Amino acid sequence: MHAEVTHAKEKELEFKIHDIDISILYIIQLEMQKDPENKFVGVVLKHPLIREYMLKILTNKNDPYKTINDSVEAAIKFTNDLSGMIKLTIGS
Repeated sequence: MHAEVTHAKEKELEFKIHDIDISILYIIQLEMQKDPENKFVGVVLKHPLIREYMLKILTNKNDPYKTINDSVEAAIKFTNDLSGMIKLTIGS
């Protein structure tokens, strides 16, 4: 996995991300969309044969880095809760 910032301003952030499953980005996107301070959050597949994605954030907050960090933490909590629920359900 590799990520690099391709565009950054005071209230904007755009990442290029390689070799990751897009579903992870969708979970992070969903967490960011829950915050009404975020004007736009988008995930784009750049090319179907190359696992390269763009993640773009436009926010009313002053720090888009904090926005993505908070959303990643929320996504981690969500997946940990889901994992625990599945383990309880199947009895492992």
